[in-house]
Amino acid sequence: MTLVTAGDFPAHSQLGSMLGTATFHDSFESALSEPDLTPIEIFQRVSRATPAWVSRLMAIRNRAVRLVGLKDVGALAGRIDRPAAAYQIGDRLGIFTLMARTNDEIVLGIDDHHLDVRVSVLKFTRDGAARYALSTVVKTRNRLGRLYMIPVGRIHPLVVRSLMRGARL
Repeated sequence: MTLVTAGDFPAHSQLGSMLGTATFHDSFESALSEPDLTPIEIFQRVSRATPAWVSRLMAIRNRAVRLVGLKDVGALAGRIDRPAAAYQIGDRLGIFTLMARTNDEIVLGIDDHHLDVRVSVLKFTRDGAARYALSTVVKTRNRLGRLYMIPVGRIHPLVVRSLMRGARL
């Protein structure tokens, strides 16, 4: 089984500047056995590892939030079938929009009435070994966002760890 650890938020992530205003943030990291993968390819593999229980939770989430006027974001593994190089800023990648891209990091996001979410996939080296971090920052906009994050903030680490453990990286 792939070892996934909760880590400090990567200091060199583009999301670091958002931490001061974040309502929620976390970061998990793991070894990267294929260091030539791009951050988009890493995200594609992680998304393809979505377990059935997470897909069911997302489907329930999407049905429930429509009742209060929030976005149905679709499935985590949706829209990830193109070659990594074909994705441009503004394209949908899974449930997110690609917002920034460098050789070592992508930033994905979702903005809605209740909160803004940013996700980073960052490649880095520690002690000569290739690693990657999947980090999330959430800024709530209102009471609905804060209420939404009560269950999501507790479930999110379980989901991310499960996705990362299932990915073959």
